[in-house]
Amino acid sequence: MDGAIAHDESALASGEQHMRLVIDTNVLVSALVFKDSRHLLLREAWTAKRVTPLMSMATYRELKRVLCYPMFALGDDVIQSAIERVGPFIEWVEIDLERVSTLPKCSDRDDQKFLEVAACGDADALVTYDKALLKLNRKQLRFIIAKPENLIASFFA
Repeated sequence: MDGAIAHDESALASGEQHMRLVIDTNVLVSALVFKDSRHLLLREAWTAKRVTPLMSMATYRELKRVLCYPMFALGDDVIQSAIERVGPFIEWVEIDLERVSTLPKCSDRDDQKFLEVAACGDADALVTYDKALLKLNRKQLRFIIAKPENLIASFFA
């Protein structure tokens, strides 16, 4: 694990009991929909208000779009239930174009919106498996970019 991640995560684990997180869509869908998900601890954490999920309208629209993918074969009731599991806990973030102009550019332009939410929402971490985003953790950012299991092992242990 990267030294910067280890340092920041250990600080979070040792003292702070609340985190502001941007959770990328794949991790969020897993936490919301799949009963055997390894990401259920994240859902339990935001339900217990130990974590605040941060979203913009762009990331929320992506979540809704992905929940409707045919490969998941989710009925309308399951999709609605998934959204209701996170909806009351979301802190909505407005994107400040001036503030995000200094962010590094993600090689996958579709993922830039997650960096923007993290920056404008004063996130502690962006949780993802996306390699393009994880590469940016080496940049000077005010938040860490970490895989869910690294964050969970440090913060929720």
